[in-house]
Amino acid sequence: MNPSIFNDVIGPVMRGPSSSHTAAAHRIGAIIRQVCLPDIGNVLVEFDRKGSLATTYEGQGSAMGLISGLLGLSIVDPSIVRYNELAKERGLDIKFMVTDFEAPHPNTYKIQVENEDQELRFLAVSTGGGMIEINNFNGFEVDICGDYFETLVYCDSPTDDKIQTLFQILKDQTIHSEIYLYQQGVDNYLVNIKSRKPLLDKVNELVTGYDVKWIRQIDPVMPILSGVNKPLPFASVDEMLALAEQNDMDLAELAILYESERAGIDSQKVISLMRDMVLTIKNSIREGLNGTIYKDRILGQQSHLMMEAEKTNRIFRTPMNTMIAYVTALMEVKSSMGIIVAAPTAGSSGLLGGAIFGAAEGLTEDIDRIAKAFLAAGLVGVFIAGKYTFAAEEGGCQVECGAASGMAAAGLVQLIGGTAWQAINASSMALQNILGLVCDPVADRVEVPCLGKNIMGASNALNSANMSIAGFDPVIPLDEVIDAMKSVGDSMPSSLCCTGCGGLSITPTAIRLHKKLKH
Repeated sequence: MNPSIFNDVIGPVMRGPSSSHTAAAHRIGAIIRQVCLPDIGNVLVEFDRKGSLATTYEGQGSAMGLISGLLGLSIVDPSIVRYNELAKERGLDIKFMVTDFEAPHPNTYKIQVENEDQELRFLAVSTGGGMIEINNFNGFEVDICGDYFETLVYCDSPTDDKIQTLFQILKDQTIHSEIYLYQQGVDNYLVNIKSRKPLLDKVNELVTGYDVKWIRQIDPVMPILSGVNKPLPFASVDEMLALAEQNDMDLAELAILYESERAGIDSQKVISLMRDMVLTIKNSIREGLNGTIYKDRILGQQSHLMMEAEKTNRIFRTPMNTMIAYVTALMEVKSSMGIIVAAPTAGSSGLLGGAIFGAAEGLTEDIDRIAKAFLAAGLVGVFIAGKYTFAAEEGGCQVECGAASGMAAAGLVQLIGGTAWQAINASSMALQNILGLVCDPVADRVEVPCLGKNIMGASNALNSANMSIAGFDPVIPLDEVIDAMKSVGDSMPSSLCCTGCGGLSITPTAIRLHKKLKH
């Protein structure tokens, strides 16, 4: 399915240090909870020794996210920081182990849940920015991403004719988007029905008289449902720009058109959803500037320092000072377990919001104009997500802060009234400037050098936006730059891809900080 601005790019609204660790793990846990009741059994979670989670699952919030999801807590519930304590209170017996197995992705979760009457096994992947895939369930090679109502029908020992008849009945008599029949071994079958509305009651009626052992319904964990059978207005950057020229559309208008067609919602709903996101980001900036306190972090409050220094004429007065303050405020809220919007990831969550709200300061207070800047940025993110990833575990920080910088450049062009061409050119220049950016978090915390990279990315976005509007030539088209980013990421060693095994992560100071924070 083509990426969604709200599923894949701007969002989720969350607490925690990392979207690919905390938010994705929470979504995996929330889905597993709907299939079984893990808090009345035993849960074993395994991480591949060669993957990224083996070294980061504690410090970057994977354990916190997974446990809170298994317990049914919301990702914005402040009590998720007490995840270990809550697990004990509720009788959730969960163990984490680092083992050797063939993992399909650096962010792979191998999970086994045992309770009184069943043993269930899941293989799940965090694909970046909070996106997930459950691609194996009890040996069935499924594809569950949290963007449908999923009805699972497990059949034990039916005849082949009988299961085919049941499958045909379910196919013919349910309103679904997709339906699959999986076989495992000789006589184990799983029907997976994907739909935009709940089907549990209807399916319960239809399976009477067949060898059905159990039925489960999984509610969506993503904000936007898939399954709209309608062609999208464009499938590439070139097609989009041709449409922009034909209809004199700016990038925000193209984003609204794309998301409304992709999600099956009207344009006003798209604007409303983004307005809500923007107001959350604005509130997070305010919260950060007012001051945050949190024990388990490296950096204390610094977001106020730029404005204080500017007031006393100790630094040059530039619009970047406001951006730096706002980027820092957002990162401080994230690091203190406050509510933030991952855009496109939690590790880069300060960049887009800080850049656009910083530039809007003194320019406009029109929240819809600001929301349209975020929509324009989100559409650039759609092209990045469609061609590559937002997971630093695969491509380094070029796909987090780098991607956010390219998105912010487009958003800034939109904010000041530039064209779709200028916005796309600005994104291309911004991404070109940041290829090869490594991910080497200090002390297993998403703070250092993440803050500096967010600030650098905001500055890069502003410069690229101004250069594009002024008429600078980007030379390399955006889609080719994204391809180049993937090529660079594929060449990057895993030690520089959010594993904590290279770069600044292994400096003597980083090692001392890691030991100090662990204790």
